[in-house]
Amino acid sequence: MRINFSKLEEEPLRFTKELSVDPERLDLESVTEPVAVRLEGEVRPLGDRFTVSGRCRAEGSLACSRCLEPVAWMVEENFAVDYRLSANASLDAELGLDEEDLNVVFIEGDELDLLELAAEQVLLALPMRHVCDESCAGLCPQCGANRNREGACSCEPEIDPRWNALADLAGTGRDSS
Repeated sequence: MRINFSKLEEEPLRFTKELSVDPERLDLESVTEPVAVRLEGEVRPLGDRFTVSGRCRAEGSLACSRCLEPVAWMVEENFAVDYRLSANASLDAELGLDEEDLNVVFIEGDELDLLELAAEQVLLALPMRHVCDESCAGLCPQCGANRNREGACSCEPEIDPRWNALADLAGTGRDSS
């Protein structure tokens, strides 16, 4: 769905839209399937700008940061974004931005794509790290098995070679007693 800014009157335009955002538009390392997004909000014209504000609810599945298993994820947050048509912006080679321009998104044309807005809001809400459980043991660094599953990995723990000198000292100390 697109909102045409040039057809907005002085009164706000309300919208409600259910969308599906593909993982390709998001973080491919953590998002495992399309994210269902519900946007509710309104568009208000404010002179040469437009304020889009509302509520975003997103549900999907993210990969656990430790074991890579899919984990359900949901977020519900408010948002407010100021838009300005790039046609109304200065065409100088060097554009000086005022303090209030730092929070403005310039868009080409005169339409706002709600799918782009939904993808942006989901990206902003994605957690840095998402785990299935705080006690998740993750993947074995040697064989790649999920260490949360019983009997999945029988690898011996790898000893850091930097400790070899201490192991030699400990072995020498035992022989001399």
